[in-house]
Order: sequence, then C-alpha cells, then structure tokens
Amino acid sequence: MADDIVGTHKPGSVTRIRLINFLTYSEVEFYPGPRLNLVCGPNGTGKSTILNAMCLGLGGEPRMLGRADDCREFISHGKDKALIEIEVQPFPQATTHIFRRTIDRNKGSEKGRGRGSSTYYLNGDQTTAKDIRKIVSDVYHISVDNLCTFLPQDRVGSFSSFNPKQLLEETEKSLSASQHLYATHQKLIELEAELNAGGNNAETLEKKLKALEADFANVEREKDRMEEREKALEQIDLLEKKMLWLKYDQQREHCLALKQNKDTAKKELAEAKKTLAPFRAESEERKSKIDQLSARFQMIDKESQKSKRECAKQINKFDIHQTALDEDILGLQTIEEDARKAERMLADAKNTLEQHEKKLLDQPDLDQVREELREAEQEVRTLYGPLRGKQREFDRVQLAWRQATEEIKVHQTSLDRINDAKIARRNQVFTQFPNLRKVADFVQNNQANFRRPVWGPVACEIETRGMNAAAYLEQHVPNHVFKSFVVECKEDWNALYKMVREGLKLPINILTVPEGKLEQIKRVYSDEKFEVLKTEHGVIGYLDESFTAPDPIMQAIRNEASVHRVLVGNDKTQESLDKRNLLDYLSKAEDGSTTPQQCCIFSSHGQKSYKYSSTVSRYSNATSLRVDDINAPRMLGACVDDARKRKAEEEVHKAAEDASQLKSQVEGIQEDLDTAVRLHQEAKARSGAIKTKMEGINKLKRNVDRYKRKVDELEKKASADNTVEKKKLIEQIKKRVKSAISALEAHSQSHHELLDTTVKSAGVRMNKTLEDVEHRTIAEQLREAEREFVRLETAEKKAKYDLNQAKAIMNDTLAECTAVAPLKDDNDNPLPLKTALEELPVDTVDEAMAALEEAQVKANTIDNNPDVMMQYEKLKAEIVETKDEIENLVNSKDAKIQEISNAKAPWEAALTNSLEKVNVLFSTYMSELGCAGEIVLKRGSFLASASQTDGPCTGKFDQWGVEIQVKFREKSKMSVLSAQRHSGGERAVSTIMYLMALQELMVSPFRCVDEINQGLDERNERLVFKRIVQNSTRPPHKEDYTDHSGQYFLITPKLLPNLHDMENEGVTVHIITNGPFTFSKPTDWNPDNFVEVTRKENGDENSPEVANSSKNGKSSIRKKRRVS
Repeated sequence: MADDIVGTHKPGSVTRIRLINFLTYSEVEFYPGPRLNLVCGPNGTGKSTILNAMCLGLGGEPRMLGRADDCREFISHGKDKALIEIEVQPFPQATTHIFRRTIDRNKGSEKGRGRGSSTYYLNGDQTTAKDIRKIVSDVYHISVDNLCTFLPQDRVGSFSSFNPKQLLEETEKSLSASQHLYATHQKLIELEAELNAGGNNAETLEKKLKALEADFANVEREKDRMEEREKALEQIDLLEKKMLWLKYDQQREHCLALKQNKDTAKKELAEAKKTLAPFRAESEERKSKIDQLSARFQMIDKESQKSKRECAKQINKFDIHQTALDEDILGLQTIEEDARKAERMLADAKNTLEQHEKKLLDQPDLDQVREELREAEQEVRTLYGPLRGKQREFDRVQLAWRQATEEIKVHQTSLDRINDAKIARRNQVFTQFPNLRKVADFVQNNQANFRRPVWGPVACEIETRGMNAAAYLEQHVPNHVFKSFVVECKEDWNALYKMVREGLKLPINILTVPEGKLEQIKRVYSDEKFEVLKTEHGVIGYLDESFTAPDPIMQAIRNEASVHRVLVGNDKTQESLDKRNLLDYLSKAEDGSTTPQQCCIFSSHGQKSYKYSSTVSRYSNATSLRVDDINAPRMLGACVDDARKRKAEEEVHKAAEDASQLKSQVEGIQEDLDTAVRLHQEAKARSGAIKTKMEGINKLKRNVDRYKRKVDELEKKASADNTVEKKKLIEQIKKRVKSAISALEAHSQSHHELLDTTVKSAGVRMNKTLEDVEHRTIAEQLREAEREFVRLETAEKKAKYDLNQAKAIMNDTLAECTAVAPLKDDNDNPLPLKTALEELPVDTVDEAMAALEEAQVKANTIDNNPDVMMQYEKLKAEIVETKDEIENLVNSKDAKIQEISNAKAPWEAALTNSLEKVNVLFSTYMSELGCAGEIVLKRGSFLASASQTDGPCTGKFDQWGVEIQVKFREKSKMSVLSAQRHSGGERAVSTIMYLMALQELMVSPFRCVDEINQGLDERNERLVFKRIVQNSTRPPHKEDYTDHSGQYFLITPKLLPNLHDMENEGVTVHIITNGPFTFSKPTDWNPDNFVEVTRKENGDENSPEVANSSKNGKSSIRKKRRVS
C-alpha cells in the first residue's frame, strides 16, 4: 500500500486550502499531500500566496510575513472582501477543525493596521483570533511566528541575520510541544535578573532606611512645632471670645451715655418752644401795617402812572408832527435836486448811446455771420458721422481685447490648478506620514543652518508624467527612498541627522549626492537597439524619463533604484513579451558575451500593468523571472497630467497671441479716433466762436434800442413843471408846525400833575420802608428762634436714633457673645469658659487686641502642615516595613540560587542533548555537500552569588546562544555564518541544512520554506533537493502511518531538469498556472497528457509507462497532485 511508504496526514497537517479574492486568486482550492509538497510556477502567479494564506488563516499577523502591515492589502485589486479557509487533519476520534478568516476592506480604521477588518470562524461558528491561535498552538503545536518552521519569502534574509541569542530562542520554540525549553530559559533569565537585582535592592533598602530615619527626625521636630501652633491657636480662640464680651461691655456703657444725651435734648427743645410765641405775634402786627401802606401806595401810584402816560402821549404826538415836518421840508428840497439829477442822467445816456451806435457800425453784416455759422455747423455734422463710426469700431475691438484678456486669466487659472497637483501630492504624503511633515517643516525653517541646500522629501520633489508613470515609479523605487531627504555634503548629513534624530526625536532617512550634481549615465542599450525596441516592441523610453525632478533628487533615485536602467512600454510591449521572446532579446548582451544581462521592463495590457524583472545567478548564469502586478499609486497619485497641462499651456499661449493682436488693433484705431475727435472739436470750436460773435452783435443792437428808450424817458422827465407840488408842500408844513405847538402845551400840564403825585408817593413809600425795617428785624429774630428750635428738635431725634442704634448693636453683640462664647448654660449655671475668660490677663479691648496679635504672630511664624501627623505615622511604619524587607531579602537570596540550580541542570541537559543531535545531522548533511559545519552552544559567563562567593554560581542566561559554524573551502577555517562573510548561496545552503537537521526533532505538524533554493548553483541545488526529499519522505512507523516527520511545503519558481528524486511517492507537485495569459479553466491543464506528448516528441513511445498509460487510460504519475 502507498500508505506504507508515504503515510497519511499527521494531526495538524493542512489537508485543504480555499481562497476567494485573495491576492492573485479570485477563487481556488488546494489539497496538499501528507509529506513533501512542491509548489512551482512562474513569478507573480501566486506561489507565495499559499504560504501567506496559511499564515493568516491560522491566526497569524501580516507583519510575520514581512510583506505588509495591513491584512487588507491581501484583498484582490478591485474587490472588497477576501476569504481564507484552512482545514487541518484531526487527531484520531477528534473533530475536524476548519479555520476561516474573512477580510473586509471597508472595516477597521483607515490609518490602522486593519485589525478590525478580519472576522474569524471555527467550523462555521464565529470566534476570535485569540481562540484560533490558542487551538493552533496548544492543540496542534503550530507556530506560524517561528522562522524555524515557517519561513516566508520576505523573511528568508531575516533568518540568516539572526544573532546567536535569537537563533537559540527560535530553536527552543521548535523543539518541544509545550515550548518547555524556551519557557525554562526565559524563567532562568528572569530569576537571574531578580537575583542580580537583589544585591542592588539590599543596598537600595539600606540607603532608603537611612533616608527614612533622617526624614523621621525632621518630621518629629515639625510635629513639636505644630503642637506649639495648636496651643497658640487655642489662645487666639479664647482671646477672640474675650474680646467679644469686652466689646459688649463697651457698647453697653456707650448706650447709657446716649440715653443721658437724649433726655437733655428733650428738655432744651421744650424751653425753645416757649420763646417762639411773642416773636410770632409782633411779626403779625408789623405785617398788617405794611399791607395798609402798600394799598395806599398802589392807589397813588396809579394816578402817577396815568399822568406819566398822558405826558408820553403828548410828547409822542409832538414827535410825529416833528418827523412829518422834517419829511415835508426834505421833499421840497428833493424836487429841486431831482430836476438837476435828471439833466445829468440824460447827458450820460446820450453819451453811452452814441458809443454803442459807433461800435455797432464797426460790426460785420449779420446775414454774413449767419451764413458762416450755418457752414460751421454743417462741418460739425459732417465730421460727427466718421467719429461715431470710429468710436463704435474702437469699442468693439477693445471689448474683444478685454474678453481675450479674461480668457487668458481663465486658462491660466486652469493651468495653475493642474500645477497645484504638487501641493495635493505633498498634502497626501504628509497625511500618510505625519512625522514627515514635521521634519519637512523643520528643514524648510532651518535651511540657513546648512552649508548647501537640503531637498525633500523625495516624493514631494517629483513630477510624474501621468498616473501610469506614478504607479511604475512607486512600484520600482523602495518606499524609504520616497520618504528620504537629500543633502549635498557629509557635513549637512551629520547636522541634519543630529538635529532631527537627537533634537526632535523623529526618524529620518538621509541620502547624499555630492555637490548635488547629476552624473552622466550610460544607457543599458545602444541607440540602435533602443530604436528597435521603440519601433518593433512599443518601448516608450526609460523610467527616469517618465518624471522630472531637481538634479540632486534625480541622482539620488538613480543611485538607489537604477531607474535609468528600467524600460517603460505599452500594450505592444506586452504582446512582444508574450509572443516574441522580448525578454530574451533584452537579456542578450551587445558586447558578444554569453553571460545574459539583467533587465527590467514595465508593460500594460488594457487597464492592467505589469513589471517583468529578470535576475542572473552568479553561480549558474541562469536567469529567473519575476512578474509583479502594478497597483494604483498611493504617494505619487496626485500627479500632473501632461496632456492636460500641454493643452492648458497651448490655450494660454493662443489666448495671449489673440490678445496681443487685438491690442495692436486697439492702438491703431485709437490713433484714428484721436484724429477724428480733434477735427470734430476744432469744427465745434469755430462754430462756437461764430455763435459768440453773432450774440455780441445782437447784444449791441439791444443795448442801442434800450438806451434810445432811456434818453426819451429822461428828456420827458427833465422838461416836466413842479411849481404846484412846491406850493402844496409849503401849506402842509404850516399845519404841521401848529399841531406840534398844541402837543407841547398839553404835555406841560400833564407834567405838573405827575410832580404832585410823585411827592405824595414818596411820603407813603418812606413810611412803608420804616415799617419794613422793623418787620425784618422781628422776622429775623423769629427765624433765629425757629432755627434753634429745629436744631434742638433734630438733636433730640438724633439722640433718640443713636440710642436705638446703639441698643441694636449692643443686642447683636450680646447675641453673638451668647452664640460664640456662652458663659452660662440653659439653667443659668456658669460654664468653664467663663472661668477661662476671667483668668485671661486682659481687661480692655486694646489689651485683648494686643494679646491676640501676639498670639497670631506666634501661630503664623509656624507653617501649617496638617499632614505632619500622617507623615509622622507613615514614616514610622515605613521604617518598620523597610527593616522587615531587608531581613526578608537576605533570607530569600539562597532560595533563588537554589531555584536556579534546580532549573538549570535539566534544561541544560535537554538543550545540550537536542543540539548534539542537530550537530551530528548538520555536520553529516554539510559533508555530503563537500563542506563542513557544526552547531555550537554558546554559554554565558558565570557570576558568583553576591551573598556567598564560595557557593554555587549562576550563568548569564541572557547571553546563551547557538552558532552555526561553517566551512565551504578546504583551506579555510570554521567561521560563524553571517551576511558579511558568506554569500547568499552559502547562507541559503547552511539555512536549509540547519532546518533539515532540526526536522526530526520539531513538533510542528508542518513546515514551510519559500524560495530558499534560489541563488544556489546546480550541484548544490540538486544535493539540497535530494536532502529535502529524503528528510521529508522517510517511511512512517509501521504501526502508525501518521508517525513521520510531517508535512513540508517547498515553494520555488523553478526546479532543475532531471531531478531523480521527483519520482518519490511522498512528493506532491502543485503547479501554479494562475494569471491573465494562462488556461481559462484549471482542468485544461493535464500533466498526464503533457508527459505523454513530451515522451512521444522525444521518441520514447515504447516506454512502458506510456504504454501502460495508453492501455489503462491512467497516468503513471497519477499520485502527483496538481493545482491550477
């Protein structure tokens, strides 16, 4: 039976893997064999995807793969969800475990690591990642985080770079199901650390005890001072209460004094009231006499006023007659003066008329002037038409010029928005990496502190020519380069690193381009070959031509990523890669050498793009190909579209040319318009001058007519007769004189009457004045008496008010004293406070105040520390506790030393025994390759116990490690395996042999290694493959088909031809034919048919295997499993 040779799946082995929308697979299902599984296929088809799925499906994190930090990056492009389903072989009579993990792109934090995007299921029931990992590790002893059992492609370099301590830890984890060796080792490290810390702890506790005792003494002194302060505060309290009672006594005495003042004021008020009556009676009598005299004076005053009015009336009549008389006399004089004035005015008017008539004779004929005006106005109208046409043309062209100018602004704005993609990309980069923004801002603000310019970050200095170029560049150039800053000298490198790393405590990548110069480059392909690539294969150019950047940035990218050696193509390039062997053409050296050259080229197919990279082995000169899908750019996504930019620039240029032409037209039309305006204005000026001239002639005519009329009027006025008017005025003057004399006589009589009434009025007024003087004297005496009465009344009221207020204050003080400092209880019995207050040596408020201030000063000089008692008790307890700790620490050291000795012996024995077995196998395997090797356990140095120097010793367990020592040449010496000393192939061989030596001792049901055979020469690769097959396919125990070395996954892009171990029944081959240019259905690939056709082509038709295949209809390699 085949199971006798191969065996069945060991518990924990993977029996089925199902993937949906996971990386390169839309949907696929794998069935691994129980022993060695070879996964083969071209690069980029999804070989490593199987290993990634196993890690993530069994609860692993993306960081273990060294490929990505976010599990959402494993979802296929354009899909939102991915599914991983892993089925493992159960233990006998146990339930089969099916682990499922779904990843949702829309779940979890955008800036996080995608932890919230995964959902886990166990046998269809939702569970947690913790439960999955517990079953995987505890039940099946699978450790996806141990590189000895699970070595992804991106972590192969990590294994060979392990130091001895790390290698020992990984080895310990893989040698026991419960990881007992690793756990014991970690426990020994912890115990030793605690033991070493014990001596330090004892010394620390002694110092702590001394410090506590010193602090206790200080606190004790502070406690005594606080007790003094409490006594002072008690004294202050008594003095304040004593002062209250003293203030009450003082207020009571004040109330008695106020009561006496009130009684005195009341008596004085009654006496003042009696003195008011006589003064009031006499004042009334005087007032009556004054009223009688006032009545008589008013009667006489009326008569006097009547005479005064009559006098005024007569004198007014006299004034009226006098004024009229003066006017009549003046009128008589005016008649004679008007006659003389009329004669003068007539002479002046005649003279002016003569002058105007003379001027009128000098003016041209009015009809002739009208004809000149008509001709001038006709000229103005003739010139206005062309002027208006020029104006309309000027307005039209100027409007077109302004519109063209606005169009320039519109196109320029569009161009500016396109160019703003650099700002958008800068913001996009800084949003993804906030620390990078801080460093960039710091560099920008401190450029003056550097010798030469500092550039960066690189991602912000690049301008790509479209989205495809951005995607190609981002895929090819390492991520750390985009986040780097570029300096031009070593001094700036040191300064920048010190400022950012040591000053800001921020990470920074720095690249150096000496003096910032762009070096001359030599292209990989000659001009002739490149012309063939362009015309026949659709190559567009080199990758460094797909973007622009300052010279230092361009040189830095060339140095770090060799972008000047990478070609960029299109769909035609992809067709040549598929059908015309373009890669062979690119790899062929032009100098005639048979050694192929490495090449790298980007191509596209519809909406998808690919990167083809070929590498050449240093040992066999064989080329290996890697194909990568190109994802959309993340950092450089906000790039400038060259087509849009060129179109916008052309539109700006065209609009500028149109505006320039229109401006020239505007300037030409402006000159013509200015000429037309000038001619029109000159014609209007001539017309205006003629109008002014004609108006002057008409004005002279009007003046001549006006002065003729004026001369006629003045001649009539000068010849008029005024004798009658004079006679009439003389008669009127005589009447006015007679009336004025009569008015003077009446005024004289009224004046005599006025004098009589004035004498009588003076006598009555004198008597009234005497009475007024007497009345004012009596009234003043009365007012003085009333004021005194009011003053005494006010004083009596104030005394009463002050007494009431004092009583209220006294009552309040008494209430306060009773509440704050009661001297008696409810039964009127004296309280102890009364005695205490009486014993105080103070009798007045001032004495109490002085004593209170003294007590307060004493209390204030001592700082209040309410926690001092708590500190006192706490320090006292800490001193006791510290003494106990010192005693316990001394007693516990020997116990720890004994515990270390007990754990160390079995652990060291088990570890030494296991590593001796590994060493024997490793030495054997290396000798089969013609090399030498051994596994050496490096022990740490030993230190004696701090408490007993002659007792047992402990080793520095954190320094223990495992060294892989190898020798690949006969004359060389054994040396520790390292990346600095050994080549990649040597390290790969050593790593494989070490893992093979560990295989029989490992407890994990399966192991995975990804592309470990790359870089080996043909001989070593065959020997290594033979060793892998032998170790992985040894027959199982006869009684238990699951008792074997377990399942082994070897992932490789290629295998050497004619490998003689491939026929082993324990080898299962999985051929990955995944991709856009392979079979549309997995079942289209039939290995049996392929073998049959190949043998026929080789003339091996009589092969018994082929005959058997034809006869039975089944392939002799039917046990080889296939996946497509």
